[in-house]
Amino acid sequence: MITLRPARFPDDRPALAQLFLGYIDALCAAMPDERTAITAKYNPDTVDAWLDTFAKIHTAPTGNLLIAWNNNRPAACGMLRAFEPGIAEIQRLFVHPDYRNKGLARQISLALMDDARAAGYHTIRLDTARPLTGAIKLYRSLGFEERSPYHNLTPQMDHFIVYFERPL
Repeated sequence: MITLRPARFPDDRPALAQLFLGYIDALCAAMPDERTAITAKYNPDTVDAWLDTFAKIHTAPTGNLLIAWNNNRPAACGMLRAFEPGIAEIQRLFVHPDYRNKGLARQISLALMDDARAAGYHTIRLDTARPLTGAIKLYRSLGFEERSPYHNLTPQMDHFIVYFERPL
C-alpha cells in the first residue's frame, strides 16, 4: 500500500537521495542529448548539498516535500516552495519507474496544490521538459496552462523547458 507523507529530516535523507538520483537519471534517459546541461544543473556528486537546500526551502509553512512510500521503499516525491508572494511552485515531481502509471504523480500534484491553497497561495507554477509528454499531459489535465518563462535559473536548459501556471 502506498502512503504519502511529508519528508522528515534527517531521517528521510537516504530515501530522498535515492529519489533525487532517480530524478536526474530519468531526465538524462529522456533527453540523452541534454545530459551535459542536466548534470551541470543537477550534479550527482552534489546530492548532499541539494538535500540541505530541499530541507530549507521545501518545508512548512511555505512549502512541503512529499514522499510516497510503498511500505519502507520510497516510490515518488514532489516538492512545493514559495516562489513570490501569493505564488508557489511545484518542483522535482518524480515517480520511480516501478510505480509509474498508478496515479502517484496526480496524487502528489493534487496534495501539493492543496498544501499551497492551505498556505494562502493563489497561484501555482511549475516547469517541465518538453520531451516529458506524460508530465505535460498530467499538468494540462490538472488545469495548468502554458505560460511564458517565469525564471531564468536554468539558462543551459531553457531551450527544452516549458512553463505552466494555474490559479488555486
